[in-house]
This record gives sequence, C-alpha cells and structure tokens, in this order.
Amino acid sequence: MRIRMLVFTAALSAAISTPLLAGESAALISEGESQLRQGKIDDAIETLQQAVAMDPKSSLAYTRLGGAQTLKQDYGAAVESFKQAIMLDGKNANAFVGMAVAYLHTSRYELARAALGEAKRLDASKQEEVDKLIGWIDERAVRASH
Repeated sequence: MRIRMLVFTAALSAAISTPLLAGESAALISEGESQLRQGKIDDAIETLQQAVAMDPKSSLAYTRLGGAQTLKQDYGAAVESFKQAIMLDGKNANAFVGMAVAYLHTSRYELARAALGEAKRLDASKQEEVDKLIGWIDERAVRASH
C-alpha cells in the first residue's frame, strides 16, 4: 500500500509540475523573443537556453534558440538546435526553414534545399517563401558552374 501511495504521489506531482514547467518555459521563450526584437541577441540566447533546460522536450524552445543562434552567426549551433527541434516534432516546418537558412549561410546548398523541401511538404503556406529560397539556391548553383 505504501509503495502504491508513493507511486501515486509521484505521478500526481509529475502531472501537476509538467504544465507549470511548460508555462515557465513559454514565459522564457516569450522573453527571448522580446530580447531578439530589441536586438539583444546574447541575452536572448541565454534566456532561450534556460527555456530548453527547463523544458528539454519543447520543439519551440529549440526552434527559437536556433533562430537566435543564426542571428548571432553561430550556424553550427543553430543547425544542432534545429535538428533537436525536428527530432522532438518532425512536423515543425519552421525548424526546417531555420535549418535551411543556417545551411545557406555555410554554403551547404543541397542540405538547405532538402530542408526547404521538407518544410514545403509539411506546410503548404510556406510554398512561396520556400520557392524563393530554392530559386536563389538554383541561381547560385548556375553561377558557380560558370
């Protein structure tokens, strides 16, 4: 009986704390977004890293962190953050677009194209944005071949 009560208490605590953690993580994500709008990229990265630490299963937190890292021109870290976001939510089209942008900045055009194709497949509303980026990649490839 005592073991059942301990298991029940632990399960109840986890059920209560998960929404609280998600709420705190959402507040940190919002704060990080605000810092980015103010141009405080380093502060935003720190805040978004806290959001990720608080809720390591938040695809959104990793996506926003990857975006901030891209703005800081830390493309390797950004790609890793976007990969983590995608591992947590394979339907996160924004993470695929962000990863593509980071790949573009490192001249990894085929990987960028693949990520953009996946974003377009997942979210038809991104078609125009994706097609423009793919067109840009194609132009770069043509120029590079001449």
